[in-house]
Amino acid sequence: MITMDTRIPRTRHRRRTVPGRGRRRAAVVLLWLCCLSQTAAHCGGGQVEDVFGYVEIDGRTAVYTPLCPGDEVRGVRVYAAPDPERGGDFVPLWEAEGPTTDAVRQGLFVLGDDSQFQTVTRPAPADFPRRLSVHADTARGWSPGEARERPADLPRYPAGTPLAELTFDTVQGPRSARQLQEALERQGACPPAD
Repeated sequence: MITMDTRIPRTRHRRRTVPGRGRRRAAVVLLWLCCLSQTAAHCGGGQVEDVFGYVEIDGRTAVYTPLCPGDEVRGVRVYAAPDPERGGDFVPLWEAEGPTTDAVRQGLFVLGDDSQFQTVTRPAPADFPRRLSVHADTARGWSPGEARERPADLPRYPAGTPLAELTFDTVQGPRSARQLQEALERQGACPPAD
């Protein structure tokens, strides 16, 4: 009996350089960051669009995340987000838990200010990069997060400015804490009141 080898022989292919490949990769990473920022925020089973706001308080970058009624921040995690041009991993920068102030429990915290927390599991770097991924872990098990490049110039306020008087830089433009809270609730992200 004669048998024939019917396998297709393997050939080596030269990898060709594709014009625009770097741009395409950057676009994919940027799209991935956008998707991450929109799906990382999860409360009551709903997908939440970006609702984080940034300001400068007493010369330091502060972040605000609105919360579902009755919820509060229990800890924060901040990562350096990878460069969309080169890709890479999210690098942990600062982790803290056990807020010591009502402002933090209500969603407003200054990046790297360890005095706002009882426990710091990863000390803050001397400086935070502009491309960040910020997450707030809450009492109800929600972990809203946002990955984006914060602007170089943020609205500036002195220490002690009430939350209601702050206007935050957001991906949708300037927003007050109340507008961010309303945006969160409009998305149906919060469970119905008991």
